Amino acid sequence: MYDYFGIQAQIGITKHMGGLEATQKLLKWCEIDNSDHVLVIGSGNGVSAIKIHEMTGCNVLGIDLSEDMVLMAQKKLKSSETGVKFVVGNAENLEFSDNSFDVVISESVTGFTDKTKSIPEYHRVLKRGGFLGLNEVTWISNPSREVVEYCRRVMGLVAETKGVWLSLLRETGFKDINSLVNRMSQWKQMKGDFQLQSMDFFKIWGRFFNLYLHETEYRKSANRLAWEALHIPRGFSRYYGYGLYVGKK
Repeated sequence: MYDYFGIQAQIGITKHMGGLEATQKLLKWCEIDNSDHVLVIGSGNGVSAIKIHEMTGCNVLGIDLSEDMVLMAQKKLKSSETGVKFVVGNAENLEFSDNSFDVVISESVTGFTDKTKSIPEYHRVLKRGGFLGLNEVTWISNPSREVVEYCRRVMGLVAETKGVWLSLLRETGFKDINSLVNRMSQWKQMKGDFQLQSMDFFKIWGRFFNLYLHETEYRKSANRLAWEALHIPRGFSRYYGYGLYVGKK
């Protein structure tokens, strides 16, 4: 059976809360320019990492746990895009030397990791004076036990409150922290997702229907996820939003 990420990886979906608008805010807060070397955590199919390069001219290295996602991201690169690379990598154990990057960006990825391992790794590979930019799911009101269990069971997500995210950054050694928590707008989210995925829209759905029709395990997994989506706890969307957090090493 495929898990939540496995279902997405097979068809090449990459998305994060707040879409392209949230990415642009992170880039501004992190003061990224064309001289910077940026590490993108959980780069997925590569669309956001490539956008970051296109908008700033910086050098981007994207890592992802999924080899399938890395291969899809690599196929998107044009021969002229020498400032972007994608490799398989683990946020909790980065295979880079200390002080390697000017900026580390994580968009809706760190919430799925062991934060006591991943955030210190981000700090370690950053140069002194470098920035960490997070866009992560944030509780905006106290969630019910049912909501918390739903997130863990369906997505493997361990969301945090704004206070916990800020504490994690401070305890790791980040300073001058800026933060902004946004409520979710389903319409804006759909628009933002489409902005990121527009070039691959038909390819993604083509892969989905092909797998759904021809691969039994994928069909069972997709049906299970659809069933879970129909049984979201009441009032689920009012509990969470997305937080932008930027700290300096």
